[in-house]
Amino acid sequence: MSETNPSPTANFDRNDRVIPVYLFHLIKTVIQEQLSDTRRLLEGSDITLVDLDNEDTLVSFDQSLAIITNALALSGNDGLGLEVGRRESLSDWGMMGYAIASCSNGRDMLRIAKSYYKTTTNLTESVMNISDNQLVMSSEPYHPVPLKLYRFLVEEHLACHQKMVSDFHGEKHLPLEVQFSFPAPHYADVYQQVFRCPIVFDAPHNQITHSEKVLDIVNPASNPLTKQLAVKLCDELLQQQEQHRGLITKVERILIARPSSFPSPAEVAEHLGTSERNLRRQLKELDSSYQQILDRVRADIAISYLTDTQLPLEDIAHLLGFSEGSSFYRAFKRWTKKAPSSYRIKA
Repeated sequence: MSETNPSPTANFDRNDRVIPVYLFHLIKTVIQEQLSDTRRLLEGSDITLVDLDNEDTLVSFDQSLAIITNALALSGNDGLGLEVGRRESLSDWGMMGYAIASCSNGRDMLRIAKSYYKTTTNLTESVMNISDNQLVMSSEPYHPVPLKLYRFLVEEHLACHQKMVSDFHGEKHLPLEVQFSFPAPHYADVYQQVFRCPIVFDAPHNQITHSEKVLDIVNPASNPLTKQLAVKLCDELLQQQEQHRGLITKVERILIARPSSFPSPAEVAEHLGTSERNLRRQLKELDSSYQQILDRVRADIAISYLTDTQLPLEDIAHLLGFSEGSSFYRAFKRWTKKAPSSYRIKA
């Protein structure tokens, strides 16, 4: 397996702040068992401990990766994804967790999970299918990531799924099989401890398979009123996330249409039929700004030039509106935390 894997087409950019922070509370708890000071967990993420304790905080995919990278380094545990996944509870899924806890049976839970999984700390695409009396859930990170992070995301996702099945239906309902698309890591024995079923590495897909019978088990703690309220709040969060993506995506498209001469905030506002002041206010409410979006668009275009062409850095700088290559170099380092040459070497 290469350093990064192909990923599904995400309906959000790597830098869109649309991901709730529930999972990172648990990661912080795990790290606190080793370190009293958890501030290092958030280094390079542009997130504070205050942000982390605010249930309304939304972060981006790349901010999430920064936190997970720090967690792996601080814990010294390459299998941290398995540890985090098997310690998750429904409260770590936010409002969707409360909705699932109130469902009448497994099929009802599956329907809620399919409808509202984006309201959780959602870093992987989850596809669930029923075939040949089996329930199969696959997992794939939304964006390409290095292998170490790829393993964490898939491990956490599948281990958490198994934890929830066991919590609701008992220890006797173990998976029939779990598959991973990457080679067996040095801690492969831990997988057997977590899943207690046949494990396959170097498989075509990441997936966990259960008997379809788990969907027919009745939940004795079901509560229709609680479920109704939780679903309403999940709908509101989805609407908030869509609003965030909507305006930002419109601004991105306007900027991308004029890469050689990016429009000013006033020109973008005029194109959208609003005032510059109103545009700035709306973006601020979405925890964004014209400059942040412009920087992201420039970074994406620059990376495309670096990886897909042999244009000199000076030419790329001029195409992006920089008068000097040195100015482009500094800006690129600020955007990506890497030198332009690192992308050209990879290509």
